[in-house]
Amino acid sequence: MPLSSLIEKLLKGEAAEVHDEDFRTYVDSKMGNSHEAFQQALIEIEGAIDDWKCSYFISVYDERVNAYRTGNTQWTPQDLDDLFVEEECLRKEGKTALTVDYLYDEIERMGFINEYHRDAMDMARLNNDIDLLKNQWEDLVLAQIRSLEGIINQMLSTASTEPKAEKQKTSRPEKQPIDPPEVFGVDMCCEITGYKKNTIYKLIHENEIPCFRPGNNGRKVMFRLEEIYQWMTKRKQESNQEYIEIMDKRLLARKNK
Repeated sequence: MPLSSLIEKLLKGEAAEVHDEDFRTYVDSKMGNSHEAFQQALIEIEGAIDDWKCSYFISVYDERVNAYRTGNTQWTPQDLDDLFVEEECLRKEGKTALTVDYLYDEIERMGFINEYHRDAMDMARLNNDIDLLKNQWEDLVLAQIRSLEGIINQMLSTASTEPKAEKQKTSRPEKQPIDPPEVFGVDMCCEITGYKKNTIYKLIHENEIPCFRPGNNGRKVMFRLEEIYQWMTKRKQESNQEYIEIMDKRLLARKNK
């Protein structure tokens, strides 16, 4: 099975029977001990995850309508109509609309980690906490593919790094290394992180990447080099057991509040 097909199955939840040892066997048979193959696989996985995260959006239309009916919003009927059209366009593009009920049902279908997890998800549903539900849903959907990614990283650390034969020189100029300034815009952020523009904008929208908006109009988005480097390196890949232990602690703390 090509890696792209395996990634697709993992993101669709169609490979629940595949475990870490199966991943190791697969990676070994497909990539051997090739440093380059491992790196290319990691790039393909991250690209697929980025594309998947751009395949859905949080639907707020029903929430805005309910707020309008109860007088708890400054939105006008025209604003609601515009929002409806916008969300319909996203649906027609094939994007999935995330709602509290949809996310809860998907988490329930994939299986709660334990009773603490179930209680926390029940509470999130009751409180209309769509951000928590979305984060939990993403973690569950990506659990297997993150495990595959972790195994490839482990094998990459011991892979052969024999120097490649020198390529025949051509007239094409070599790409110069990036020397980013201390403050830069979206294009340079894409160069540094390797993410596409739509992914960067999605991260900005969800407040998941450090940035700021200079001036009074707040339209232009800028980044600080030190903050981006810290953001890129702040998280290590957890094992499945570490992830479960972390989730247990978070859910227990939330329940005890």
